[in-house]
Amino acid sequence: MSAGYVYLLINPSMPGLLKVGRTFRDSKARARELHSTGVPTPFEVAFELFSENHEELEKKLHGHLSEFRVSGNREFFRYPLRLAIQHLQELSVPPMELSSAYCAESIFQDLSERYAPWLKPSIVDVRIVQTQERVWLEITEEEEIAGYLVDQTIKRSDLAFCSGDGHESKCFSPADSVSKNSAKFVERWCPYSIIMTTDLFHDSACRQIENDPNLNPHKRDS
Repeated sequence: MSAGYVYLLINPSMPGLLKVGRTFRDSKARARELHSTGVPTPFEVAFELFSENHEELEKKLHGHLSEFRVSGNREFFRYPLRLAIQHLQELSVPPMELSSAYCAESIFQDLSERYAPWLKPSIVDVRIVQTQERVWLEITEEEEIAGYLVDQTIKRSDLAFCSGDGHESKCFSPADSVSKNSAKFVERWCPYSIIMTTDLFHDSACRQIENDPNLNPHKRDS
């Protein structure tokens, strides 16, 4: 068996298509390698899952999606992303070590559609990263230096402090799937909750949300 990552890549220039592949290294690094002059926009890691036998897991998923393959010698499939994530999770075998279980789902596209004017322009990806013990919000920012260097900063914030219904329960539980936790963050986390718990929005957006009675529940009560 060989341990590594099985990933699902998307590209804005290829709507409806998924690239299903595997790597021993970082999936984001693999996505950057695939950005060539023939592809106008970079690939994004929509989902990745660690497996102690990633070669076999990739083979199973390719077989499961075979009728949706665009070309026999390419790893591109015309298939809904959410269903592909579901199939990959169902096909994966639980790792021998609980601490080695790992998966991550990007919510950057969903957040961009909802909050484009408010997101920091330096943010290039936002993911929910999950093990069997922890759930993190991962924010990736890039800064161009001297016109040719790009520094990248990746920050993970543990979401264990976020309470659900009642202070005793966690809103983002590792017992839930990463897809469920991703949906919770995008659909249930309001703009005011986001500015109070994350660094996703720029300063002027935070001030706007804080001073708007329609967005700040404390303003409504005052």
